Amino acid sequence: MLAELQQQLAAIYRIDSIHDVRDYLITDPQLAQCLSQNTLLTGTDETLLVSEDRGGMSLSLFLDGDMLERLEALRPLEALEPDQLEDFWKVLEGISHFNCMVWKASRDRCVSLLELELQAEIDKCIATLLLAEQQDNHHILDHAHGWLFEAVRFNEELSEPEQDRYSAANDYAARYCYRLCRGWRDGGVLPFRELRRFFRLQLHDKISHIHSQAWSGG
Repeated sequence: MLAELQQQLAAIYRIDSIHDVRDYLITDPQLAQCLSQNTLLTGTDETLLVSEDRGGMSLSLFLDGDMLERLEALRPLEALEPDQLEDFWKVLEGISHFNCMVWKASRDRCVSLLELELQAEIDKCIATLLLAEQQDNHHILDHAHGWLFEAVRFNEELSEPEQDRYSAANDYAARYCYRLCRGWRDGGVLPFRELRRFFRLQLHDKISHIHSQAWSGG
């Protein structure tokens, strides 16, 4: 499942030479807590662990083992159901963070936490709708945007700056995806060129693009 989801996101954005996320996977929460120097929040099921020094950057992706087993047993890539979405989105978020970080680092480009969260929210929406379309699941196609962006809940242990960052990422992604998906559903074709161009923008250009395009009246 992880390989398939990573390949799907890589194909959407035409990003090559992405390292296999499974080679960087941690499923033990105690190990993840240790590597994070005890900074993981209670109940965290997904996080990208990053360490930088003069020698370069080290990455690990933590996805809780119980969550992965629970999700894989349900085979969402064959039949995605609404009650699987919470786990499914956490896995997608982790893969999105990993892909974006690796792609940026390979080009010596900086990436902020806000950009990682913004891209992950977009990736969760697009990947879910693509899968639902493939499975002819109209219930998820009709409701995924609202479930993802309007019914969002943030961890109560987040600091105020962290909550502001997640809220901003959710709001920007909701507006971007609404316009994008409205045209997609009306025209029947996902605008890959737009997604690929957006992915390669720097954060300030992404936000400017959302303001000029997604918030316009057209």
